[in-house]
Formats: sequence, structure tokens, C-alpha cells
Amino acid sequence: MKVASSVDALVHIPNFAALIKHLSGLGAIHAVLVFVHTMSEQSAARLKARRPHIAVPVAAGFIISALFFATPQQHEATDLLTEYAADGRIAAYGVLWTAMLGMALVSATGLCWRWGRQPDAGLLGQGLRFTGIGTTIGMTYAVHRIAMVVLHYLGYTPISPGTEQGISSLLLGSALIFIMFGSTLPALPRLLRWWRDYRDLLRLYPLWRSLTESVPSVRLDPPRGMAAERLTLRHTHQRLYRRNIEIRDAILDLRNRTPSTLRDQATSHVATRGLTGAYAEIAAEACWLAAVKDPRLRGKPTPGEHHPPASGGRDLASEIPALKALAAAYDSDLARDFTAKCTSAQTPETTA
Repeated sequence: MKVASSVDALVHIPNFAALIKHLSGLGAIHAVLVFVHTMSEQSAARLKARRPHIAVPVAAGFIISALFFATPQQHEATDLLTEYAADGRIAAYGVLWTAMLGMALVSATGLCWRWGRQPDAGLLGQGLRFTGIGTTIGMTYAVHRIAMVVLHYLGYTPISPGTEQGISSLLLGSALIFIMFGSTLPALPRLLRWWRDYRDLLRLYPLWRSLTESVPSVRLDPPRGMAAERLTLRHTHQRLYRRNIEIRDAILDLRNRTPSTLRDQATSHVATRGLTGAYAEIAAEACWLAAVKDPRLRGKPTPGEHHPPASGGRDLASEIPALKALAAAYDSDLARDFTAKCTSAQTPETTA
């Protein structure tokens, strides 16, 4: 209300903000139709080619603007359509605008229920059905508003202004909740996948940064700080795929330069802590990887040898859990203790 009053004071036209809101609503009505048609697997181009869908809201906008400026208005109204409904011009304004809303909702509701019931529609069908519930409630809101405007014009006040406003707010709020939920439901799997990829990128960042500092040649792009990494929200899946490759390439390079004695020491170190099985192999790999960050602990490259990774998979879905387990072990006290022991010992073979 304060914002609306400020707008009205700026242009020196009472209730001008209400007109702007209703004109914007006409644009939103057209957008809802386009959106529902798109969700219903009908092309947007076909919708735009139908002139009434564009011409009718535009014509209605000119008409309600003319009715608004033709009506003398002496004061700011909390609800323009009911407080000035005694004037036939505002009554016509209110009926026309609300009828436009109602007709759009009727069209959207029909599309939602028709296409939402298609077999094998999946989340798209469920989203359309929820949207249809919202547009049905919206139709009730439109009928309620038209009835109140007409009754006020005829001089009847069947319910108090507070009750009327409460009913309108409840209907409108409920409609918006269902429409918003239904419109976002089809995108939920993609959103969840984005969140998983984004979370995994951040979890693997310390391991990736540490290993690629030792083998910078595997990086495709210059490294960014953690803050920049958190703020980069696009292309998460491609970046995660690239991060997996760069980590594995760095491990392969470091493995070929790690003396076998150091890897054996890492295995023994892990065994003394009581670890066994697959996690012991991952922990041992993390230990010697952490140790060979110190160039003095590296040996000469052995390009002819092949050492399989301690864990991993054939695709990204199986690789990421393995790398997250490695990252956790790499940042553990177990790996730090092993690195400290190797650095202080400096055996003849590791210093060669």
C-alpha cells in the first residue's frame, strides 16, 4: 500500500498504481495461457498465431485505461474495484478485468485437465493437474470478485469489507500456491540433479585443488577460489564431469611417480589403524597421495607400469561416490599423520 501511494503521489493521479497492477495482470493472463499451452505440449508458435489471444488482452487494456481516466477519483482506495464500484465506469472496469482473468483461467483449466490426464504423462501430468486445481480456485476468485463488484454497484453490501477482503485473499493465495507448485513440479528432477552436482563439485573442490596443484598440466582452466566456486551456478554437470577427469589424471600422474615402498608404507599405516576391505584401499591411496605432495617423496616416473585405482566406476554416477570417499580420507587425520611421519623419516628410497 505504501508503494502504491508513493507511485500515485509521484504521478499525481489517485489509484494509478491499481491501473498499472491490472494492466500487468492482463499481460500475466496472456503469459499463463502461453505457459499452459507449452506445458500441454502444444507449440507456443501456434498460440501466438491466434490473434485473439494477443488482441483481446491489448484491447481490454485500452478499454480499462479509458474507463479509469474517465472516472473522477478524489481519494486513494484500498480496493479500487469495490470502493468506487458505485460508479458505472469503475464497475465496468472491474467486471471487464475480472472477466478477462476468468476466461483465461477457464481456458487454462481445460488444457490442464485434458492434458494432465494423458497416460504416461509423469511429473508433467501431475504438474498440470496441480496447476488445474489452482486455476479452478482462481475461477472461483474471479466469480467472487465479479459478484462483489456488481452487488456494490447495485448498492448491496452482503458481507463486511474485511470479510470480503479475507475471502479474496484466501482464494487468490490458494490459487497461486497450487499454480506455482504445479508449474515447478516438472522441473523438480532437473533441479535435484543440479543440486547434487553442485554439492558434489564443492565436496570435491579441496581434493581437486590439492592434486592439481601438484600436477597443474591436467587442468583445462585456471583454478578459482572457493568463494568463486560457490557463486558459479551454471554448467554444474559439465564441470563435475571435467573435475572427475582432472582428479583421475592427477592421481595417475602421481601414482607413476610414487615409489612402491611408499605405497606399501601407506598400506601398513592403514592396517595398523584396524582398517580393512575396500575402505582400507581408499584410505591407503589417500595417504600416499597426501604424502607425495611433497616433491621430495616422489620417485622417478614409471610410465611402463599400470596401477589400477583403489576405487572407481565405469561412469560418472559410480565415480563420484568413490571420489567423495577418497576426498574424505585425503582430508583425514589418518592421511595427515602418515604425511608427517614420511616427511620426518625421509627414508633413502623416498629421497632418491
